[in-house]
Amino acid sequence: MKLKVAALRQVWYNIRMKETVKNIIQKYVNISCESTFIVGFSGGWDSMCLLDIMNKLSKEYGFLLVAAHLNHNWRGKESELEKQRCLEFCEENDITFISDTLQEGLKASELVAREMRYDFFKKCAEEFEADAILTAHTKSDNAETILYRIIKGTGLNGLEGIREVRDLGGFKVIRPILNFSRKYIEEYCIKNELYPNNDSSNGNTKYARNNIRHNIMPAIKVINPNIENSLITLADIASGNNKVINELMENIEKQITVGDKWLTQNFLILNSAIKQHFMYKLLVNNGLEPSFGKIQEVLNFISENQKSKTGKTLSVSNDKWLFVSHKYTYFVHAHNYVKIEEEAKINAPGEYDFAGQYKFKILENKEPVEKYPKGASFFAYANLDNVKFPLTLRTRRNGDIIQPFGMQGKMKLKKYFINKNIPEHDRDKIVLLCNDKEILWAIGIGVSEKFRHNGLVPPYKLELEKISDEHS
Repeated sequence: MKLKVAALRQVWYNIRMKETVKNIIQKYVNISCESTFIVGFSGGWDSMCLLDIMNKLSKEYGFLLVAAHLNHNWRGKESELEKQRCLEFCEENDITFISDTLQEGLKASELVAREMRYDFFKKCAEEFEADAILTAHTKSDNAETILYRIIKGTGLNGLEGIREVRDLGGFKVIRPILNFSRKYIEEYCIKNELYPNNDSSNGNTKYARNNIRHNIMPAIKVINPNIENSLITLADIASGNNKVINELMENIEKQITVGDKWLTQNFLILNSAIKQHFMYKLLVNNGLEPSFGKIQEVLNFISENQKSKTGKTLSVSNDKWLFVSHKYTYFVHAHNYVKIEEEAKINAPGEYDFAGQYKFKILENKEPVEKYPKGASFFAYANLDNVKFPLTLRTRRNGDIIQPFGMQGKMKLKKYFINKNIPEHDRDKIVLLCNDKEILWAIGIGVSEKFRHNGLVPPYKLELEKISDEHS
């Protein structure tokens, strides 16, 4: 009788776990015979449990299941044996298996390992055109993560812990067993006669996570045996508070932003807590580590340079800068500011291609002009009697000069840009119509006095039309 009850309990237990996994996945993606799922498979208890559950679901729905195994190459022969056991399990259960091995010499750190794993999972998802990537994070992992962040220092966002779903370069990463503690995962594996790998490095307490798992959590459980649930409750509270804060922040953002720029002075009058929250979100959205130190560094830089007319830049990563001026603050991405090194010769009025990105025109004009374009326009009217062909289209160079419209004398182009409040990082993007070193038209900024004409009908109309976003 006891054996029968135990067997029934195991059936119920398996069904419950399978239904939970299925329901969590279906919250984010559809499950059908046309679906493909990548499961991060180390061969350990957690990933073995998840892969086994997904294998049962695949037999029910007919989707493609792929086990993705990354050998970090830290433990030599032991790692190779683990990979072999993972392969054998997949062959026995007719599961597609894909693996890769990291090169030797990479830093053996938790952060490096995590980054490499997710890079590998993304490549697998791209190769198989997967609907989602599934990782075997558990309730115990979540509790340990929250505690780790508390120890290291975190805000409300960090207290949310491991999220059930996240985006990875266009692919959803779903954690379907996040509601189960490690105890239940191990029980599932034992009762389903699964034989997971036992990674020897999991017992090495030099790694912070292992230290928390083997030393700190057991010590806390002496005080609070229910610490895992307490930490998950804390995460739920933090998540709820963040939703309220984010709704309020959306209204505040509307008051301080113009497109992807923020109005510097409007931002600075916010109270410090709102500025910190706003900066946290901004750093995260730009793929940067939102540490307290980085947030303070950026806020201090904005405060110190809020009166700069042409603006100052702060390097925040290898390919990103923060630009601050008295008017705007925004992030500058290096790939958006690739200088055009090409040039085009303009031999006479007509149409010309420039750098594969622009169409430049000098057209005869027969119509009177009642209102002339502003300097920031990408077309202009001109008298070319004082201009000698050939002319050149290019970007700025040392020694460039200009005679601004309405002025008698000439000045360096750099000073002209400063007077026009053009940020340093924008100056290399400006297309110039030149006669040797003399600038006749800084397109989108202003024209030279040499373009001046008398009468209602200017002889020529000049235009620059963008045809490609390759370097924008």
